[in-house]
Amino acid sequence: MKRREVLRLLGSSALLATVPPFLNPNRVFAAQRSESGNFFFSPADIPRIQENRNTDLLEDHFQTMLRANLKEDKQFIKRAAGTKDLVREFARMQEILRREALVYLITGDKKRGDFALDIMRTIIKMPKWDYFLTGNETFGLQRAPGAVIYLLFTREALGDLIDQKLGKELLGQIAEKGCLPCYRALWGMEHKETVKNWHFDPEYMANYEINMERWPVILDETNLKAIPVTGLGLGALALEGIEPEAKEWLDMAVNSAKEYLQLFSPDGSYFEGMGYADYSLRNLILFMDAHQRIKGDVDWFDLANFYGLSEYLVCMQLGRDGNKPDVVNFSDARSTVHPITALWSADRGHDPLAQYAAQHYSSLFDFHDYLWYYPEQEAVPPSVSLKNKRFDLDIIVARTGWEKNDSMLAFKSGTPANHEHADRNSFIFKTFDERLLTDPFGAAYDWRQKTWLLRLTEAHNAVLIDGKGHQYNDGREGTNASLAEAKILRYVDRGDFIWWNSEATQAYHLVNEDVRFVMRSVLFIKPDVILVFDQLEKGDKPSRFSARFFPDNRDGKAKIQVHNNRFRIARPKANLFGKSLANVAVKAKKSKLDLPEKNGVFPFAEIIAAPGKQIQMVTVLKAQRIEDSGLPVIDIKKGEKEWAVTVNKLNVTIEVSGKLPEFLG
Repeated sequence: MKRREVLRLLGSSALLATVPPFLNPNRVFAAQRSESGNFFFSPADIPRIQENRNTDLLEDHFQTMLRANLKEDKQFIKRAAGTKDLVREFARMQEILRREALVYLITGDKKRGDFALDIMRTIIKMPKWDYFLTGNETFGLQRAPGAVIYLLFTREALGDLIDQKLGKELLGQIAEKGCLPCYRALWGMEHKETVKNWHFDPEYMANYEINMERWPVILDETNLKAIPVTGLGLGALALEGIEPEAKEWLDMAVNSAKEYLQLFSPDGSYFEGMGYADYSLRNLILFMDAHQRIKGDVDWFDLANFYGLSEYLVCMQLGRDGNKPDVVNFSDARSTVHPITALWSADRGHDPLAQYAAQHYSSLFDFHDYLWYYPEQEAVPPSVSLKNKRFDLDIIVARTGWEKNDSMLAFKSGTPANHEHADRNSFIFKTFDERLLTDPFGAAYDWRQKTWLLRLTEAHNAVLIDGKGHQYNDGREGTNASLAEAKILRYVDRGDFIWWNSEATQAYHLVNEDVRFVMRSVLFIKPDVILVFDQLEKGDKPSRFSARFFPDNRDGKAKIQVHNNRFRIARPKANLFGKSLANVAVKAKKSKLDLPEKNGVFPFAEIIAAPGKQIQMVTVLKAQRIEDSGLPVIDIKKGEKEWAVTVNKLNVTIEVSGKLPEFLG
């Protein structure tokens, strides 16, 4: 909905205070046309970019760039000039190129500028810039658009170091090896029904065994669409008036960028996870900004809820992991963002939360962060209202705060998504600086590797039926979406007493047609008590129902003890005590995933219920600091239509007389 439609529907200026910020008509669109013709920065920006080397946000990264082993890198570039490894070695070449160009822009060190020139010449001479084929022609998804982006930034950063001959050759190669392949990729996504033969180039890529028949359909709605958009769009802007196809290319890039932004939820969350939102946006922002500089006819900030994206970013934080931000790692999205992803909102939307997020929750710095950082912008930490949040994706996060020892519970329901795991109704719990319940790291992207197991329900804090999880794809098409769905049916937020019901019947029914009902209801009593109420209904045959609980064991320091229907998970700083009771007999056991130790050791506690057709199971989880003495007092009693739970002095009733369980306390 556009801003003018909001005004028409509201019909009163008095109601404008209720309009979400990204629809607020008071935000003025400034068409900042570039007088210099630059895509990435104007001459007036250079002093600020150079000074950013001394800011708290970027100083460490800048010093790391200065300390780069140039001798080793030059040897690598020379060796990789004829590489067939476009996945890893060409990516490293591009990384060194943008680093050297940025160092030259900031310091004026001609040695670094000359090295960037050498890399540019090397890339120009490479026969191909990507490793995908449509028929016999290259199409570009990652490396070709990356080459366009970084070569054009280098051209701008080096300025007069690039002579006319090299500049002309550069644009010719960008057209042939960059724009054309990117255009083919986006054309294929737009004309899916006509694409018959997408495949890896056997000369350059033979690491994966993937059926790409449906990739035009799959990739059209994933983060990978945004990268060729950026490569094609920047290249088209550079080639206007030189290549006759440039206008068509630019139209394709603009339309595809608009389509991609529609993949963000209305509340700003992103279905592939935060790390993949960052991968797309840290590139796409470069095109959107360049397009606004040169054309000035699209208000890109108005096309997605970037204010909501800032909220999503801060809500998905999980404290620190050493000296880096820790994040909710549902699916493959196990990293936070580059500063630019938040700085776009901080600058374009004057969003103080985004500025704070960039300064406190970003990592993995690159050249674009120096271009977009304005240290003087106002920064405001997350508000109390963001402690509990249900996203459009049916992901729920609830926390006591954002400090090191605060508690945070993240729950995964929702629909299929690219890069997902079989993780419906699973959850992560961190408190006292410990991931007491975690989503295991290290899942393979390749279905042929043993660590593909880490993608399955069996490796998550979720339920199994007869030892099997819910439906998931087999990996033959890559890490694309499954068919499994779950849905939050009720969400009750009472501050420190928050609960919800999530049904995942469909997801499990796809594996076992006798499954009639699967529900997980969760209550979080902040800061340290979680009640999990699981329900299973079968049709004809009884099933063995179980629930697994995985601690973080990346350091090998997680310990698990079990006794009857109890378990204890111990980490160096905290314990998690668990007790379960069901309407059938239950028993706790400890085990680990069947994986080679070189891939990690993944221990878990499992509560296993005796076979039944209708099972109700209550699991109480209580966290304690390691120094706290004594065991928690946990009591669970079953009534006719309710369960009574006592945790120390807390009393809760789970009412099951209605359609949905309710937590009363």
